[in-house]
Amino acid sequence: MMLESTDGQRLLDLGGHELTHSILSIVTVHLQSLLPQVPLAVQFLRFGTCAASDAQETARQLNLVRDALAQVSPEDAIWDLNDRTVLPPWTGNLSPIVTSCANLYTTSDGRDLLWELVVLLTYASVVETSVRVID
Repeated sequence: MMLESTDGQRLLDLGGHELTHSILSIVTVHLQSLLPQVPLAVQFLRFGTCAASDAQETARQLNLVRDALAQVSPEDAIWDLNDRTVLPPWTGNLSPIVTSCANLYTTSDGRDLLWELVVLLTYASVVETSVRVID
């Protein structure tokens, strides 16, 4: 899954959409009380799009998600809310540097996924451009 600022200046390779689905799964199961506070972040994680006018607030909400995920053990990660029998691909092979679900997810080139999403949204907010999924 690739995200791009609509001005073409920023591109982020997330790898597969499974990562954002996994994050949504964790938030839905372990952090239900947070959901009313982060509707734009949930929408962004679900669809990968964000209007320029919502970029700053979406970035702020993603930071709230990241802060909350710091309280969830990586062993409690959920790969797929719709099929809880599916185990995450890192099961039994988790890096010792991963301390929580906040730093569990990385981009295809190994950068912190949630941080990179916030960076992309912050850029979009500053230059007043949207974010979209590209093929």
